Order: sequence, then structure tokens, then C-alpha cells
Amino acid sequence: MPTDDVLAVVGRADELYRNRAEPGAVRESVMVLSGAHGGIDRYEVQWRLARALFFLGQQAGSPDSGGQLYAAGIAAGERAVALNDHRVEGHFWVGVNLALFAETNGGIRGARAFRLARLELKRAIKIDERYHEAGPLRVLGRLDHKAPWILGGNRKRSRELLDRALAIAPSNSVTLTYAAELAIDNGERLRASELLRQVIESPIDAEWEFENNRDCALARSLLERLVRP
Repeated sequence: MPTDDVLAVVGRADELYRNRAEPGAVRESVMVLSGAHGGIDRYEVQWRLARALFFLGQQAGSPDSGGQLYAAGIAAGERAVALNDHRVEGHFWVGVNLALFAETNGGIRGARAFRLARLELKRAIKIDERYHEAGPLRVLGRLDHKAPWILGGNRKRSRELLDRALAIAPSNSVTLTYAAELAIDNGERLRASELLRQVIESPIDAEWEFENNRDCALARSLLERLVRP
């Protein structure tokens, strides 16, 4: 694929992903990326495809549908890593898809996905822990919170990772929400309330508008439960 064509494809895909709150926008970006001639051999196409499939997996109506989308996202992310092992995006988005695939699958498949997700996210942290507003730290922290202890889950380590992520991007609503949910599970009601209020009171970031609005609604619901007598 000529460079100009790659730039046009990824430019359109990025525009659609920025508008992810609009119905159908991310699904269209998957079509644009998947239909790009020679795109399977282009790093810039494959990591974006992994990102888009992760998003659609989160929005899927059932665990089975989500799992299928995460599996496709894993495949795209693995292709990206094979094309360029030294950049952060491939490792990060394959790690995210693996982490969410693990949540939707039990048994050996889920356990294997947890293990591989941790490895990919650690690689992403080594390359650039600040990527995607400390995304590698945030997702590994979430994984350590949600993974069973037998698969390496560790709430103390989760807190450390999420604190590191907040030091880099203190207003990121996803990280704040993850940290608040961890605090709730740890019985730290005051800390959880403070973090949830930060989510609600933070201004909307244009690049994260979808997540900000989603997390604000969740934060209000969680805070209401915390303050309920």
C-alpha cells in the first residue's frame, strides 16, 4: 500500500474513532481498516484495528459477542506486534483485548489470556508507560484488581499501578473510576468518594468525551450507593 493511501486510511479511521460516541462510527472504522488493500502488512492499520475491535467488544450486547470481537482484536494486535515489536501501540492494544477476553472466558483459555495480557502490558510499560494517558499502567492495575489471586491478582500492586497512572494523568476518568472501584472493594469509602467526585467534577476532555460521559454516569451511581444510609 503506498504511503499516501496508508495516511488516508488511518486518517479516516482516527476521525471515526474520535467520533466513537456516534452510532456506527467505530464499526465503519473497522470496515475502512479491514478493507485497506495491503493493510494486513501495515503496522499503523493493524494496531488501530485492534483498538476499534476492543471498543466494539465493550459495546457488545453479550459476553459471547464481546469475546469474539476481543479475539479478533487480539489477532490484529498480534499482527501489529509482529510488524513492529518496538512500538507501544501494538503491545498495549493486544494487551487490552487479552485482558477483556480473559474476563469473558473462564477455564484454561481465560487463564492463558490473563497471563499473556500481563506480559504484553508490561512490555508496553517498558516502552512508554505514558501512552494513552498512562494506559499500560491503568490496564495492568485493573488486571491486578480483577484477576483471581490464583492467576496473579494483587490489590496492593493494583493500587501502586493506578497511583502511578494518576500521577501521569490525574484527570483521566477511566483511571479515576478504576481507582475508586478498587477503593470500594478495599473498604476505603472516603477515598472512593473523593475519586468519584473528581470524575464528576472534572471538565470534559474532547478526546475522551465518550469515556468522560460514561464514567460520570457510573460515578454518580456508585457515589449514590456509598452515601446511602
